[in-house]
Amino acid sequence: MNSAFPRFSGRARGKQLDTVPPPHTIQSRGRCQIEIGPHVFSETSFYEVQYLPPASVPASAPSFIHSSWQSSPYGGYTTYGTPQALPQSTTTNTNPLLSSLNSVTSITPALINRVNAAAASNPTLANLLQVAAAGRASAEQLKTLGLLIQSLAVPESAQALLSAANLSNSSATAQSHSQAPTTTVKDFDLVLQYYETSYERWILPRGPVICEKVADTRTVELAYDIALTLALQLPQAQGSTSTTDKPPPQVVTIRLKRPPPAIWETIWRWVGGEEKLNENRTILENFKNQTDRVYLAHRLPHNTLLTQLQTAASSNYIMKPIKPGPVVIPRRRPAQRKPSQPASAAQAAPQATNSAATPKQGTPVVEIRCMSCRQTDVPLILGGRFCRPCVDTGKATTVYVPYRPPQPYQVQQNVTIPAQPRAPTQPNPPSAPPSTPRLNENKAQ
Repeated sequence: MNSAFPRFSGRARGKQLDTVPPPHTIQSRGRCQIEIGPHVFSETSFYEVQYLPPASVPASAPSFIHSSWQSSPYGGYTTYGTPQALPQSTTTNTNPLLSSLNSVTSITPALINRVNAAAASNPTLANLLQVAAAGRASAEQLKTLGLLIQSLAVPESAQALLSAANLSNSSATAQSHSQAPTTTVKDFDLVLQYYETSYERWILPRGPVICEKVADTRTVELAYDIALTLALQLPQAQGSTSTTDKPPPQVVTIRLKRPPPAIWETIWRWVGGEEKLNENRTILENFKNQTDRVYLAHRLPHNTLLTQLQTAASSNYIMKPIKPGPVVIPRRRPAQRKPSQPASAAQAAPQATNSAATPKQGTPVVEIRCMSCRQTDVPLILGGRFCRPCVDTGKATTVYVPYRPPQPYQVQQNVTIPAQPRAPTQPNPPSAPPSTPRLNENKAQ
């Protein structure tokens, strides 16, 4: 931003002034926030600078030695302090008007009142007094101030000199008696000062400018912003080698957020009114058409290619959002407090002791043994049921019984069967005693 606007005045901290502006008067117009593209500058001050005619003092003008004057800040003029003494002029002058002023040797209360009255109506005299009191006045300014003060001491020429000083500088007034050519005064400038750099001021360059009021819809009050569109001559980049062709001016829009009415009135006079505004609008439109627009890599101009890409990228079905929905955490129910029953708790204590004393019945342990010879601690086969000797002797053979499904029951009619006479039963003959096996006999022998 420092290279976009011309510098009006500024200096580094602790150093002399880098840029000395011409003689001028400056008046504050207010503060507001400005936006230049993505940059935001808060509390930016705006000033109106009125330039003074160039000072031209004769070579034999009487010298003036600065004395201690006190003045108030610009904006309201008050009475100035009493100077110590006004020295006499040591050089002779051939001008009859200046030679008549050499008789002033002391400062009187009447002269002080005349200086205060003249400073209240003449901004040139007030500016010279301020510069002289601050110790920054040049030799020409001191000579001009001495000429004004000495001229106020002469009652006959005071009124004529003050009326001429309202239109031009005091030095130009002195030369007008010798029929010097008139000079034109430069138009006033609009100066801004950033809040971060209070020691620097920048000039808004003159040129084709458009100013418009934009209503602020975010506020209920009748507030408005100012859209200031102007063409800025940006400096060339450091890497560019072309020195003959200057880059075309760039159209920049500066937005002033809710400025005071004084800023809008100053900008309107600075632009030049409605007629100048219409001319500037046409010039800026030509600048926009002549300048080739440069787009970023991810942006395309509004043409058929952009429409085709947007159509191809659009989906014909509703896509499910990737973002998961909100997780609803169930609220914990408050724990119910158990009622205190000391009597029942005391009764339940003996029952707990009795139940703890009685041992629990354990499950019976299945003994692993052969299902034929009932021997334990022998290896079992055939599913862990028989031992090897039983299998070899055939004791472990199992008879396969085929499965027969149940037969349906047939219902028969009740038929009466006649009873037949039963034969008399005979007793069974006595059976022989069982014979003992030979194995037992061999064991007995």
